[in-house]
Amino acid sequence: MILIGLRAAGKTTLGRELADGLQIRFQDLDDLALTESGAASVAEVFVESGEPAWRQAEQQAFAFWLASPSAVLACGGGAPCIPEIRSSMHSSGACVVYLHAGVDALVARRERQDQDRPALFGAGGLREEVIRTYAERDAIFRDLAHHIVEVDVQGAQDSLASLKRIFKEECSEGRPAT
Repeated sequence: MILIGLRAAGKTTLGRELADGLQIRFQDLDDLALTESGAASVAEVFVESGEPAWRQAEQQAFAFWLASPSAVLACGGGAPCIPEIRSSMHSSGACVVYLHAGVDALVARRERQDQDRPALFGAGGLREEVIRTYAERDAIFRDLAHHIVEVDVQGAQDSLASLKRIFKEECSEGRPAT
């Protein structure tokens, strides 16, 4: 199962909880890409090498993951926008789930989170960044997704229950668990 969504949608948190609850393996694409890049943080890669270097590290990390997939992968928010990753997701047979949240929920979550991540669109402010990112990525995510979980409409436990149901129905009965 591959979890996609905008930054702060809950991909890592819900993915880790899902994997722990089902006693299966979990990986975060950002962690794999950091290992690939040799950097300490995403912000460091952006500052020292630029966004293209980060996207290249994500692409290499995704290829590595496909070679020996874990049961649950949380993708970085921009990874599905990379054509090679998008194509690989389509052809992998993995169940792709879009963790969808609206702009207001994403802004509120981002305001509470660690600001380790670089701004994607310059000095327009957080709300403007979320609006622009949402506008650019929502259609891509919807196109990739086999399922959409509305994480801002339901609470964390209900979202987790939805993911467990999807995993058991889609990934455990003869379909790839990747």
